[in-house]
Amino acid sequence: MLNLFKKTPVLEEESIQWLFNAYGWALTDFGSDVFFQQTRLIEPSREFFPGGGDSAEEISALIFAQVQQYCGLQHWPCIAISHYDHDDTQPQQNITQVLHGQSERPLLFFFEPQQVANPDAMIANYAHAFGHHLGALAQHRPPCDDEQWPHMAELLAIYMGFGIMMVNSARPQKAGGCGSCRNPAAERQGFLTEAEAAYALAIFCVLKEIPAKQGAAHLKSYMRSYFKKAYQDVVERQSSIQTLRAIDSRPHLRGDEAHLPEQTGIGQANTPMQVTVNFQPPSP
Repeated sequence: MLNLFKKTPVLEEESIQWLFNAYGWALTDFGSDVFFQQTRLIEPSREFFPGGGDSAEEISALIFAQVQQYCGLQHWPCIAISHYDHDDTQPQQNITQVLHGQSERPLLFFFEPQQVANPDAMIANYAHAFGHHLGALAQHRPPCDDEQWPHMAELLAIYMGFGIMMVNSARPQKAGGCGSCRNPAAERQGFLTEAEAAYALAIFCVLKEIPAKQGAAHLKSYMRSYFKKAYQDVVERQSSIQTLRAIDSRPHLRGDEAHLPEQTGIGQANTPMQVTVNFQPPSP
């Protein structure tokens, strides 16, 4: 008998379980209270990124400072520089050494100046980098292999509230027309697919009791319908959601306990700083 009414999965079950397991790890190692009480859904809007700036360097630095603040990691000694200024001869930095003053340099983050024209990508890249460094401090091994670590770092960016930007910048724009509208240098090389990032955002919103309409409002138009389906799928997985909500854990970070002020948690969004971001309405 033909099953004409079989429901099409919104995502492969293996990927869905990977995302739920990743949230469980993050809630355990980075503090469930921080996530449920302090973390906000960061939106690509002037409400979250207002202000002014006169150059790509100034705007990039200010966006970086705001992302760092929304991550709740403004106490980390960090600086953002253009990747064109990076000295490849310098040894790779160790996050623990930097946080404990054992490095002569602050933690370096890199930006592509042309991404000033694509703030979703710039914000997502910064959030991904913070996720990478934060994840390296976890006491427990993440539920992924080494090849999946970049994907886990993106999941952490979504976990810290940057899911909308991660979804919007997950797939490079298609070349079309005269080709003048596409600038590869302004795009982001993502690791999670659009569908995976959107499903992870849906988990975030359901856990935080954020309505689907709010989560979809700033997504690219063609992703809104998918996100709402993913949101409903997450809602129907009450056993998995209740398992995550039952996690009661303080942050467990390797060697960084003294570097997490009690009044500033991971993902805590404070007063917005002044940043110029020319956000455009979500487009296909």
